[in-house]
Amino acid sequence: MTAGAPRSGLYAGRLVHVRRDAWATRRFAYPLYTACFDLDELPTLARRLRLLSHGGRNLFAIRDVDYHVSTYAPHAGLAAAARALLAARGLPAPARVELITQPRVAGYVFNPVSFFVGYDAAGAPQTLIAEVNNTYGGHHLYVLGPDDRVAGRPGEARWRAPRAFFVSPFLHGDVAYEFVLRGARPGAPALDAAIDVTDPAGGLVFHARLTGDRAPLDDRALARAAIRYPLMTVSIIGLIHWQALKLHWHRVPYRRPDATHAPRPA
Repeated sequence: MTAGAPRSGLYAGRLVHVRRDAWATRRFAYPLYTACFDLDELPTLARRLRLLSHGGRNLFAIRDVDYHVSTYAPHAGLAAAARALLAARGLPAPARVELITQPRVAGYVFNPVSFFVGYDAAGAPQTLIAEVNNTYGGHHLYVLGPDDRVAGRPGEARWRAPRAFFVSPFLHGDVAYEFVLRGARPGAPALDAAIDVTDPAGGLVFHARLTGDRAPLDDRALARAAIRYPLMTVSIIGLIHWQALKLHWHRVPYRRPDATHAPRPA
């Protein structure tokens, strides 16, 4: 990486969803891009780019208030907020924090999940904040550290947490999440992140995997993304509802959340 080059990146790839349970077996994939922001450089990065703003209006924008993490250090920025949250949970202070997310496009964003990855001084992933949103206005933070790590394949960082938040109106019961990063390091040439949903017996009932190849996060890459994936964030919410409609056609039981957004029993 040349001196002065942005440490943040834009990853173009695809998202794959696979579901296998008693009600449905389904698989779908679609192309997308994902941004990875080095949060310490975010304010400077936004000032250097014409197509990206931090806190303002633009074709692409990042707003701190879009992330519930920001409430842990209001007005101090997302980097400080993520570090404050980790400190409040007694977790190690990261040397670097990256945010894997979809920025706002033309003023609109919906992120089913965003990852705040904390790296240690050697560049290894150490902590993970998974900020999960549902389509009913709810959100939840899974704040995970070394004690939440589980064994994985070589090159994997894998954290496990019981599900504590309602996400899908078609997937209920006692399940756990395993959040997986493969080959993660600052400025990695490829992105490979996954969420595995397992039942109490350890069976895999749902798998989502996001992969992509890195390009420098500059105006040229943003312009290409805008042309190749027009209104990406609008497409995401549209695809969520389209797949939900297909599950409804297949008579998979549908249940809405209550006011607490707690998971519903099977």
